[in-house]
Amino acid sequence: MGAPLVALLLLATTGLAETMHLDMTVTYRERITLPPNAVLEVELLDTSRADAPSVRLSSQRFRLTGVPRTVELAYDTDLIDERFTYTVAAKIISEDRVLFRSTTATPVLSRGAPNSAQLLLEMMPQQGEVAEAYQWIYGTTWAVYEIAGRMVVAEDPPTLTLDQDGQFGLYAGCNRFSGSLDSDNGGFSMPGNFAGTMMACPEDRERLERDTLEALAAATGYVRNGSNLALTNEAGVTILRLREVPD
Repeated sequence: MGAPLVALLLLATTGLAETMHLDMTVTYRERITLPPNAVLEVELLDTSRADAPSVRLSSQRFRLTGVPRTVELAYDTDLIDERFTYTVAAKIISEDRVLFRSTTATPVLSRGAPNSAQLLLEMMPQQGEVAEAYQWIYGTTWAVYEIAGRMVVAEDPPTLTLDQDGQFGLYAGCNRFSGSLDSDNGGFSMPGNFAGTMMACPEDRERLERDTLEALAAATGYVRNGSNLALTNEAGVTILRLREVPD
């Protein structure tokens, strides 16, 4: 019997492994921007034995700039036994620090479990510079309530909206503006020129807008404390206070 025929017979009698993919969608609740070097790591685990460590069957890393993020995790079907239990896990890493991770087991593939998963990651406690990084202000709308120590009394106060890419939308009290904000490691800098409307408004609204724009132009830093945001000048003096606008 020739070698080609033997090979054909072996193929006919032996099950062929197949590479399949798990769809995994990962997100977290906190409205904060990830560091530019953030990496998403996803894993497929055999967790059949409660008295033994899980066995990693597949893992993969992806560059991550924001959530939610859906990825495909490849696995070998020959490793899957319908009698066993399989789960998926995920974590977000930056410079070997775990920023977010899954904390509950999510079954997949066997015993009626699906071939996809949605994971809500939890933020891990951080210290030092990493904790400070989580004071970032993107992905939020902020309403002005104090300018240079004076409370803003208005039904429609100025608002500053920052998206995940650093683009801002500003309603200054009369007109609307947009542009790109420079904010890094606690620094804050509005661009010298940005697009905006030029409507004529009542005197009090124009004064509010002028004060808001002057304060923003003088801001060089920020401090976030929960739902409150303080913008400071070069001397470290707070010149503008804002609070987070709920969704």
